[in-house]
Amino acid sequence: MEKKNVTTVIVEKTSTGFSAYVKEIPGLTTVGGNLSELKENFNEVLQYHVDYLNEKGESLTIKDFNINYVVDLEQIFEYFNVINKSAFAEHYVGINQSLFRQYTKGLASLSGEKMEQISKGLHKLADEISDLTFAY
Repeated sequence: MEKKNVTTVIVEKTSTGFSAYVKEIPGLTTVGGNLSELKENFNEVLQYHVDYLNEKGESLTIKDFNINYVVDLEQIFEYFNVINKSAFAEHYVGINQSLFRQYTKGLASLSGEKMEQISKGLHKLADEISDLTFAY
């Protein structure tokens, strides 16, 4: 199995939606009105990059890239402001609610371990929601 190219896409909230750039590939940027549009636009930009690399003699496809979208904690909770930070901290992360609010406002520094814990909590919440079917 060949090793995939790790591609870190840094996502930033803007006044009109989101912008993104690739950490490992200078000049690879895109924008979108929401996260879905941003991802769609990024795939298009990446395909242009792959086409360019293939013209230069490399043999790549988009599937050769391991895309990792990275969003600042403060920005994610600003965008998803419907998430109650205190309840999320208690139920999904198991950390002090006041400290968590400080993390989301950029007032306290986060260790890699705490960031991983918060990320897992967000994924757990998303998984629980995606498993639901609503009755009417």
